[in-house]
Amino acid sequence: MSRPPVGAQPNSPIPLSVLIRTLNEEDRLAKTLESALPLQAEILVVDAGSTDRTVEIARSYGAGVVTNPWEGFGQQRRFGEMQCSNNFVFSLDADEILTPKIVSEIRSLFLKGSPPSLIRVRKALVPPHWDQPPPLGYCHQYVLIYDRRIARTKPDPNWDTLEIDVKSTPYTIKSPLLHFSFRDINHMTTKAVQIARLAANTMPARSSGMMNLRLLVEFPLSFLKFYFVRRYCLAGLDGFVLAIVSAYGRFIRVAMMRERAMLEKKKSV
Repeated sequence: MSRPPVGAQPNSPIPLSVLIRTLNEEDRLAKTLESALPLQAEILVVDAGSTDRTVEIARSYGAGVVTNPWEGFGQQRRFGEMQCSNNFVFSLDADEILTPKIVSEIRSLFLKGSPPSLIRVRKALVPPHWDQPPPLGYCHQYVLIYDRRIARTKPDPNWDTLEIDVKSTPYTIKSPLLHFSFRDINHMTTKAVQIARLAANTMPARSSGMMNLRLLVEFPLSFLKFYFVRRYCLAGLDGFVLAIVSAYGRFIRVAMMRERAMLEKKKSV
């Protein structure tokens, strides 16, 4: 797909590839694809072997589909980057929705003919069973739209951070996307434990002494961070539950890392 000239028509396609990683997302993927279609960009789904209708749904919306066994968050996105037809990649999760405002902002940048090489996108977390984030809710900010010629994802199983070859201040999109990270409380707690286990099994080993100290303070400090700093308090009791479960995820990660350090020390004796 070639770059549109300066002054391109408002309906022109843009040289951007929307990259979506999936695994059994049939209940959420359609809304994500519907929200991304107005970008008029390539949509590529990298599926890790779904056993539900995820792939069928993706193809029904005209998305390209590539299957790749899951090796980790970073590895999967890095694989997908190389499969895209365009050099500009937009990493979008299957639980995220683009609003008309953010679509308009992104298209405007590309229709000008020379988009920034690094574009930071804001994510507004939507609590389970809510349709919108709470007013004045906290937004994470990540570089999610980038030129793969100067930025690529690190092959890290836990995180999908970028290796960037140039020093450049990212441009920030004003309008946030909507992040429906959790289906319900059961999904919230299950996801917290899964992420904790992955981190505990793959992150560099820490001393048991450090883990002992962190075990005592991790939960209360994490709760305060989520509830007040990240403003989950603005979501009422739902925000309170979300902060508790999020802090529990941090606590259980430390507990698992401490257990790993103790077992490794025992084996070395």
